[in-house]
Amino acid sequence: MDEYSSQIAKDIASNIDDKQYQLAINKAKNYLEDQPSDEIEVLLVQSLFSLKQYVEARKEVMENPNAFTTNDHDFLLMINVLLKNNEYIKSREIVETFKANDSYYNDGLKLIEESEASFRSNSSEEIHQLAQKFYHISSKQTMYWQKESFLNGQHLPYDEFLKYSRFVLMDPFVQSVIKAEVIDTLRKVGSNEVVDMMWIDGKTKKVKMGEIKSLQDMNSYQFIFNRLTDEYMMDPEKFMLLSSYFQHQSILMYPFNDEIILDANRWYDLSIQAYLRAKEYTEDDNDDYVELIEIIKRQFNSIK
Repeated sequence: MDEYSSQIAKDIASNIDDKQYQLAINKAKNYLEDQPSDEIEVLLVQSLFSLKQYVEARKEVMENPNAFTTNDHDFLLMINVLLKNNEYIKSREIVETFKANDSYYNDGLKLIEESEASFRSNSSEEIHQLAQKFYHISSKQTMYWQKESFLNGQHLPYDEFLKYSRFVLMDPFVQSVIKAEVIDTLRKVGSNEVVDMMWIDGKTKKVKMGEIKSLQDMNSYQFIFNRLTDEYMMDPEKFMLLSSYFQHQSILMYPFNDEIILDANRWYDLSIQAYLRAKEYTEDDNDDYVELIEIIKRQFNSIK
């Protein structure tokens, strides 16, 4: 930070010390209009937080999360801002990414658990309303509205989110993409639970949360997209079309991709045949693969 910027930061910090929060906000915003500064970004959020402008503080935090990872004080400020907006699941996701840092992880988790306990004690009706929106997710027919219900669920404390996620995962009318997002969210917050999930084939599968990977870390996912890039990168239109299809296919299969796709070359070829070429299958084709690929294709084509 140059001398001018350093002096601005000192002035803003002095305004905060004098409880002149609006003046500090104005100075910080004026500076940030011209150039970024993590230090001044933190001072801006600190001022907004002091004036209880939690929604605007959240916006700043979500747009510049890395600005709040330099020290424990700034990190806890970010978590506090999220908690004031009832972002219990998002705050847990962030803290989980710092599990290797004992101070950040332990202090952050303690802050979250204290906030969750207070929310349960003082806002039982709000929790009830959020829970109803979440576990009645299948009353919404379109992907957009089911997604909205899922996002409402993320404002629940973790125990309640987990409890009602179990209902959502077994609801046959919840779209498979949403179920995959629920599973991935439980993974991101570090859940070690075992949950049941009604999968795309209508059968119930057990998911051991402590054992699953992110989609991007799965071998089958990496293989398919590497091959897709090699074969279609020079044809942008087809590449975009097939990328969209394979991405959706991978999400629908989550978290069982690697368990099912044992022959990634064969899976890739059959998927291309089914979606791009509409080619007839042969008797040599793996029936289990064909059945699943057709289920996925129908769901992909029926997104609304």
